[in-house]
Amino acid sequence: MILFYLGTYDWVVFDALTAGWQRVFTSIGLADELAALQRSVSRQITWRSLPTMLSYGLLYTGTCLLLLRLLLPRGGRRMRWAALLYLIVFGACGLLLAGAKLAGDVPWAYRLARRLIDFIVSPLPVIVLVPLLRWYVSPKSKEDR
Repeated sequence: MILFYLGTYDWVVFDALTAGWQRVFTSIGLADELAALQRSVSRQITWRSLPTMLSYGLLYTGTCLLLLRLLLPRGGRRMRWAALLYLIVFGACGLLLAGAKLAGDVPWAYRLARRLIDFIVSPLPVIVLVPLLRWYVSPKSKEDR
């Protein structure tokens, strides 16, 4: 339910994070640098503040990993697989974004990265990973027993 709430009412979380980051950057005198950084971010990726999007992604991903830890019995090896899969998707997003920027703002790469971001910041990975990791990854290490 937490994941669905975060997804349904994400605007509340985004507003709070945006206001918080704006206060932080203003208080340390970096509001102009934040604005310049935001202008360099493609609107095909996000129109929101970059620190807001990154912190929301980390908050959501952390919640997903915590939920996976609670739902996977003897989760040591299974959690390593889950974390690795999240890391692979985030790495693919980073490579697509960097490649798109270096190649002169390639629209298809931005769109694909945006789709991957939307996928990873949704309840779908948890819904898919719980049965897959419970049924297909056996707990073989000693810490899992």
